[in-house]
Amino acid sequence: MKSTAKKMKRILFSLVLALAIVTTSVASYSVPVHADSITTATITGEGVNFRNGPGTEHDSLGKLSKGTTGIYLEKATASTGKVWYKLTINDKTGWVHSDYVKLTVQVTSDPEFEAYLTAQGFPESYKDGLRLLHAMYPNWVFEAQHTNLEWATVIAEEYKLGRNLVHTSALSSWKSTQTGAYDWTTSTWKMLDSGGWVAASKEIIEHYMDPRNFLDKTNVFQFLKQSYDASTVDTEEVRESLKGMVKNTFLANGYDENSDAYIDDIMATAAEVKVSPYVLAAMIIQEQGTDGSGRSISGTVKGYEGYYNFFNIGAYKTSTMEAVERGLWYASGSGTGATSYFRPWNTRLASIKGGAKHYGEGFVSVGQDTMYLKKFDLVGTLYTHQYMTNIGGAFGEGKLMAAAYDEKARESALVFKIPVFLNMPATPGAKPTGTGSPNYMLKSLAVEGQSLTPTFAYTDTSYSLIVGYEVATIHVTATAYDAKAKITGAGSHNLKVGDNTIAVTVKAENGAERIYTIHVVRSETPDEPNPPVNPDNPTPPDTPPTPVAPTVSSTTYKITGNNITGLTTVPTDVTTFKSKLTVANGSAKVYNADGSECTGNIGTGTVVKLFDAQNNVTATYSVVVYGDTNGDGKISSVDLLQVKKHIVKASSMSGLPATAADVNKDGKVSSVDLLMVKKHIVKASLIQQ
Repeated sequence: MKSTAKKMKRILFSLVLALAIVTTSVASYSVPVHADSITTATITGEGVNFRNGPGTEHDSLGKLSKGTTGIYLEKATASTGKVWYKLTINDKTGWVHSDYVKLTVQVTSDPEFEAYLTAQGFPESYKDGLRLLHAMYPNWVFEAQHTNLEWATVIAEEYKLGRNLVHTSALSSWKSTQTGAYDWTTSTWKMLDSGGWVAASKEIIEHYMDPRNFLDKTNVFQFLKQSYDASTVDTEEVRESLKGMVKNTFLANGYDENSDAYIDDIMATAAEVKVSPYVLAAMIIQEQGTDGSGRSISGTVKGYEGYYNFFNIGAYKTSTMEAVERGLWYASGSGTGATSYFRPWNTRLASIKGGAKHYGEGFVSVGQDTMYLKKFDLVGTLYTHQYMTNIGGAFGEGKLMAAAYDEKARESALVFKIPVFLNMPATPGAKPTGTGSPNYMLKSLAVEGQSLTPTFAYTDTSYSLIVGYEVATIHVTATAYDAKAKITGAGSHNLKVGDNTIAVTVKAENGAERIYTIHVVRSETPDEPNPPVNPDNPTPPDTPPTPVAPTVSSTTYKITGNNITGLTTVPTDVTTFKSKLTVANGSAKVYNADGSECTGNIGTGTVVKLFDAQNNVTATYSVVVYGDTNGDGKISSVDLLQVKKHIVKASSMSGLPATAADVNKDGKVSSVDLLMVKKHIVKASLIQQ
């Protein structure tokens, strides 16, 4: 780490400014000014006062129009607590309320730093954020942690049930509806840990796992290396910074009255276990709350009176214990190694020392030496050795860490280890904002006087029905599990002779849609009446046996309900396709989606019809080729474009094309499916049908 820091300093001393300018917008609260950056200010309101001091009590130098630009110099807080910016505009210097100013940092390109970023192997999508941080804090060192892990694989692993949780009070788009996470029949999420914690959605995991979302002066601290180097730490400066960090928390006080006992013990423990004291303080606040109201440190939990667990080590829900009780059971010395890590933790100091040692040995020393890596296990066994399940844990602790570093402390050569993954999306995942119930499941679906095949189940979306020629109209009824969902497509439907497709769409409160399809076949000729009975011979002729309906099966393809999937090769021609179907008691014909007989490739929407001995259609099956959304039997850039347009809502797919676009079969079309189609096209990996 030291050699890297020295190299960076040599780079900075030999700084040569280039003419190229990279412009990045920043938050409007604090922007340090350095030689290699200029912060411009743009007025966002009309008729804004330009005053000779920070506050409305100062005289106005004139009014500024919306769009006026100038140079930012510094900020100040008025007596009202409001922030004001000192600006230079047209050779005049004055102050403007921060609510009416947008700040933009213009970062001059530093060839040496650019070469360093390239040598580290940072992707282009990381560099704007790192350039801005470098302009603010030239001594900081950024190390690329090349995980050599596929982004899609990492997300899939972290999405496994129970690995990442959010509180039940979070937005619905932050919560998962995967199997085991959500009960569609009651529209409720299943609690996976004590206190109302439920499974996190894939979208919120993608947001919090993408380092590019956090390359700013506050959130980057979740990537700060956590090792403790006593030779480079001024104890008094660290102590004062630590006091500033915890000043609005229970750690600012002592165990009794107003001593500095907490800070004393954290400082001493940090030196002993070789972990940054800022890290220990941030972890305690994250686990026990700023007011210290966590039950784990109350010392009064029934059955575990006098025991403490400041870091919530071993605190998770079991079949017999709530999370807090399980953690205090561990603190009491129960379980393996009863005296390890200074157990039992029957004093606050023992708990702080023991928990810190547990963390230092179990995480920092094995390479999980940042807040991010503590939360997301990217070393060793991968994904399983994770300190917490709270998806925002690293983010929250990083913000607490940032508060410990004032501008003076930030002048040092802090080292940040930032993960890089393979095949990351072009842009980082935005934080989901959707609200409302996600429940788009039907509770019932029926056709009056008829029986659907298969029997209705809310998880199945495709059904079939055969009616006689005399049935010209059917009436579809449907109810949703969630009263807030809206249903379209139910009611009366006129039938034409032959194939009819009825789509019943359920739109959840959050806007998500699910389509249930009923494929109805109306017979082409009316049923013949029974022959008249001869009065002289009242015994009617023998009734011929009821013919057995044709069936289709395959040892190669998957036939589920009225869908055929599992094509072993794409494309597949119709001759090969038919050779792998076995039809009993009838015959089969293959048609294109437009109704013409198929003579080429089999694609999404291709229809297989079964005919009995009288040439009546008795069943209809639709083919789905995953990744083939346009139905041409191939997976190409055309399909890739359709999937992309659907995701960004430039156009929408439904029915079989939407089913084909859901390549990973998780019930929705997302960037994961887009990536799988792309990898199939370039033959990086083939889609499993």
